[in-house]
Amino acid sequence: MSKIMASSSSERNEKEEILSTYLRLNNITSQEISASELQTIYHNLRPGNSISLRQVSAAIQTTCFCDLCLRDEVIDVLNEIDRRSFLMQGLKWEFEMLDGENQGTITEEQACFLLKAVHGNYAKKNTREFLSSRPIPGSRVSLQELEIWLCNPCDLELSDESDLDVKV
Repeated sequence: MSKIMASSSSERNEKEEILSTYLRLNNITSQEISASELQTIYHNLRPGNSISLRQVSAAIQTTCFCDLCLRDEVIDVLNEIDRRSFLMQGLKWEFEMLDGENQGTITEEQACFLLKAVHGNYAKKNTREFLSSRPIPGSRVSLQELEIWLCNPCDLELSDESDLDVKV
């Protein structure tokens, strides 16, 4: 247990050090850090991991409850970006397995399956919102269209057993 705590503390210190260095080198004196700046900081921390700007913006929204990230919230946002990045690594593989035709897309039914696999019984509301937000209902779904829905936390309101299956 102490190794985990030390590792976590060590990683937090590393993130704080990189953040301070980045802000100093780029003459950033503002208390607000933009999504693109956070994306750059994240790539410096985890050069092998890629994360879309949309995911960084969603991480800010999830962590800070607004579109701005203040300096004292950066470490928490970086941790949320980390969570999303590692989740997406597994989801890319799952998505590719469902995309048997190698088109880079899956059916809406398969997208709903992925949402339920990630969010379990909490997926009902997100699945309905995802389906109603689609510009062309019934069309195939790309991972880019689905990634925010998969990584965003669900409302923790449990569905009734009868409501768990969303019809496509």
